[in-house]
Amino acid sequence: MPTSASIILFVFGGLMVLISLLGSGFSVREISFPRISPVVRSTAALLGVALVVASIVLLANKDSGKAEAGPLPGPTPTKSVPPSSPVPPSSLPPLPPSSSAPPPEPPAPAPVTPRSSGATASLLAHVPDAIRPSCSDGDASKFPASVVAVVACTPAAGFPVIYAQFVDDISTQGGFQRLVSGVAFTQNSCGPSTPLSGRQKYANSGKQVGELACHQDPDDGDAYLTWSSEDVKIIAQAHAPLASYGQLLSWWKTAGPLHGTAT
Repeated sequence: MPTSASIILFVFGGLMVLISLLGSGFSVREISFPRISPVVRSTAALLGVALVVASIVLLANKDSGKAEAGPLPGPTPTKSVPPSSPVPPSSLPPLPPSSSAPPPEPPAPAPVTPRSSGATASLLAHVPDAIRPSCSDGDASKFPASVVAVVACTPAAGFPVIYAQFVDDISTQGGFQRLVSGVAFTQNSCGPSTPLSGRQKYANSGKQVGELACHQDPDDGDAYLTWSSEDVKIIAQAHAPLASYGQLLSWWKTAGPLHGTAT
């Protein structure tokens, strides 16, 4: 449609220009063209030029539109995907464990050396006769697992004391260190006239048998004596009010399991 309109405009405009040119009149043999007034000729010339220019512009716009327009995009061809082959059952991934599976059992506690009645009887045999009737099974929680028997005694003529039997020399030394691990010792002797927090070797009948440690407990304020008898692999600990520390130290000399004397 734009092409037909531009041709018509071009032809019509050309006729208007031709009329303006021939409007002064002419004749060729039998053909004559009448004279047209100058106003009509000028109008025809302007109109013709305008129509010719308009037709040229229409043609130019149509050509540029054809040049810019590209082919319309067609549908994108789809690739045919071959059907996947079934996975053999043996290659399928394992299913996750069912949530209904029973929870794992808690780890078993570490084995502890059992404390038999025979071990307790053997330990009581090392306790002095005056103290033995007041003894019963004691709390072993403050000792390592290597302890085989613990008795706690509260003699009427004495002070509360515990005795612990161990299996060998190494465990005996370990039990002693555990009882005094929180003490900062400031001297190498224990005596009624010296401050507490002391540690010393002691002997019985001239033979060194173990260690003695004295300290004041920060929780209850009592004076504590802890001693080892390495020949029988026994650790003992007794305590008394701080004001009775001198009596506790004297009583310790007969508390066993060996009747030693501090040196």
